[in-house]
Amino acid sequence: MFQPEFSLPVALPLRFFRTAPLWLALAALAAFGLEAGEWPQRYSPALLAITHLLMLGFIGNIMVGALLQVCAVLTGIRAQHPERWGWMLWLGLQTGTALLALGLWQMQTHYLQTAAVLLLLSLGALAVWLLTMLWRSRQASALVYPIAGLALTVLSGALLVGVLSVAWPALPLADLLRAHITLGSMAWIFALIIVVGLTVIPMFLVAPSWPARISRYLPAGLAIAVLGAVINAQLLVLLLMPALIWLIALYRLLHQSQRRADPARYLWAWGGFNLIVCTALVPWLDGLSTSWPAQEGIPVLLALHFIVAGLLPIFTAMQAKIIPFLLWMDYRLQVLSGGQLRHMGQLWPEKHLKRLSYLVYLLGISLLPLYLFAFKAIPALIMIFAAALSYCLERAIVHKKRACVS
Repeated sequence: MFQPEFSLPVALPLRFFRTAPLWLALAALAAFGLEAGEWPQRYSPALLAITHLLMLGFIGNIMVGALLQVCAVLTGIRAQHPERWGWMLWLGLQTGTALLALGLWQMQTHYLQTAAVLLLLSLGALAVWLLTMLWRSRQASALVYPIAGLALTVLSGALLVGVLSVAWPALPLADLLRAHITLGSMAWIFALIIVVGLTVIPMFLVAPSWPARISRYLPAGLAIAVLGAVINAQLLVLLLMPALIWLIALYRLLHQSQRRADPARYLWAWGGFNLIVCTALVPWLDGLSTSWPAQEGIPVLLALHFIVAGLLPIFTAMQAKIIPFLLWMDYRLQVLSGGQLRHMGQLWPEKHLKRLSYLVYLLGISLLPLYLFAFKAIPALIMIFAAALSYCLERAIVHKKRACVS
């Protein structure tokens, strides 16, 4: 049940949302400096560093900002001093991301170890605290699955740092790496997209509620499939089943949405389709790598497609609705009636979202030809998108502040 009275101070989630485009721009800048021969090398230090700038810096900030707010308004869980703890969490995430990227780029173990400790103390502690609070409140919330996914992703990442830097614990590196990637992409990111979508799609796109069976069983089904894929690589194909069920239910809801011209509706559809494409191709990655002319770069291309064509459209749609809604609620607490702002669409106009969506489609559709023939254009387009996203976000904040003082 949505409980706006438990909403966090608006500055707390906004801090994470405002930081995310900066990491995206930094990742694009770093990628722009890569030579042609470095792009297909998925385990090269530079590419590993850029991957974590994207997954932790850009995606991680958006996910944590959304998770904190969703936990507060759906379950009533919020810290006693949210601003103080929010600052510490934000600082731990940013410092940990920077040190991890630096450590991977330079292959310096002391940076990697410090980053692992900071991320365990920030993201790991957040996940444990949220799980404890959910258990104490005895609420049967689907949020428990992505939060457990976050905890396991951080733990497997810390174990990877241990194996790489001090050869402890004695775990097979390849299996641990596969577990870390599967947990991060599916148990944490995809699971949170499913759970957040249960609320934001009916609420902002004026669509019917998700079928009760989807809300109740799909997150658990995804968790079981991820567990199987972590134990045995041959079970990666199991991930396709919950992903397909989610996509079919998503399309049915979007078809019934009353906001048919809303750009967010098409962004959800485009992002969902590309997430399924990636999920379907991953189990056959080894076979594809031996039959494609640019076989060496297939895993990098697929990871880029997952982020740029799958996650970016969905996160753009989510932010374009969640951020103006948070600002609008905060405005109404300060200006109880009347005022300049009549609706949240004034904060993030639909025409701005439409222009952002054109950039997202351009990135997704042109990814393969650009990757093969003009790879430098990919970070250039991502840089433009990061600047445009940051402009929309900052404009909404400034517009709301001006409305409050006028």
